[in-house]
Amino acid sequence: MPTTRRQFIKRGASAVSLSLLLPRFLTTEALGQEAAAAGDRKILVVIQLGGGVDGLNTLIPFTDSRYLSLRPNLAFRDTDVGATMLDSTFALHPAMTAIKGLYDAGKVAIVRGVGYQNSSLSHFLGTDIWMTANTNGGAGNGWLGRYADQVLYGKSGLQAAALGGQLPKAFFADKMVVPSISNFATYTFQTDPRFNGDRNNQLNTFNADNNRGLPTDTFLGALASTGSDAVAGAAEVQAAIATYQTAPGVTYPAGTPPNQLAPFLKMAAQLITTIPDANLLWVSLGGFDNHSDQIGDDEDRDNKLIGDHSRLLGWFSEAVKAFYDDLAGHGLADRTLMMTFSEFGRRPNENASFGTDHGTSNCLFVMGDPVRGGMLGEQPSLAVSELDSAGNMKPKVDFRSVYAEVLDKWLGVSSRTILGADYPSLGFLP
Repeated sequence: MPTTRRQFIKRGASAVSLSLLLPRFLTTEALGQEAAAAGDRKILVVIQLGGGVDGLNTLIPFTDSRYLSLRPNLAFRDTDVGATMLDSTFALHPAMTAIKGLYDAGKVAIVRGVGYQNSSLSHFLGTDIWMTANTNGGAGNGWLGRYADQVLYGKSGLQAAALGGQLPKAFFADKMVVPSISNFATYTFQTDPRFNGDRNNQLNTFNADNNRGLPTDTFLGALASTGSDAVAGAAEVQAAIATYQTAPGVTYPAGTPPNQLAPFLKMAAQLITTIPDANLLWVSLGGFDNHSDQIGDDEDRDNKLIGDHSRLLGWFSEAVKAFYDDLAGHGLADRTLMMTFSEFGRRPNENASFGTDHGTSNCLFVMGDPVRGGMLGEQPSLAVSELDSAGNMKPKVDFRSVYAEVLDKWLGVSSRTILGADYPSLGFLP
């Protein structure tokens, strides 16, 4: 889609003004609409698990003889999964005890067999497809960007943000500009660090330069207005999060090496608990492309309880539990829905490097007080006759069914207008 003059001004101006990419909540285009009443607040937190999570060793079919034979080194048996067993046939990875506790409390829905037909095994194309909900090349704006254009654009307040990394394509939009906040320390007006005592003078000069009464319908006027409002918006965020305190008894996990997801979920909690309009947030945890060393290490090669996959799932599980407890302590757990996705799953068979290669079908988690917990969807068969021509599992649930249910039943918008078609409900939301 060609870039319009309006898009160029918005994106160019926000890039020039110190990389503070803010949505239109303080610009001349803001309509000043009031935020939804507190009782109607619906918060969505998307957790991207980047690299292609091995679903078979996340939701483990520990009684499946084909699973056990295809993975002589990687497979978990019934003797390995006692603490995280969900029923007589499935268990969570042993590192996921924290999420198992939430599952037992009915706060976790696990959707099995998620994917799409003719799945891409490319990280880049696969990610684009999931982020755009477009299986035909992953082109166009993001599915949440389309939602933001339709529902959030023009509203006051910080409506959405991506935390801890680059802006995901899922937030690409025609009208709405969503901020990408790597950390709160740098989410501010950047001045020359050699002259810290001169910060106020630099800030005053910047504001004076951008408030010279330039015509608003010109490029320079739009640039100045966006720059000035971006700085003001960042200051408002800083003032709000300064009031945040974790709920009593909650400690976000650190560890050695440090948990790579917990800091970003804590950032999400800071925004959610201090900014009433912050209802659409994105965080990510990468590293799941485990072609090798999925289990064990050089000193203990066969240990399935250590290795890359175990460490990452442990980080994910513990960070989610801390985040949930934090929101529960602030009275917001019943208003918050979390969902995960990964660009693809892994092959059913292990490789020669104690890892797995790119595959297709996967499991997906939807978590929080609002969900109807349990296992949904259908686990694809591992029988030779049921695999595709490349030896991968055939997905049973189109991932857009998950998106559709979140849009229809949680965010309160017609999924057809966002996704372009109707998809069956799975039942993880009432």
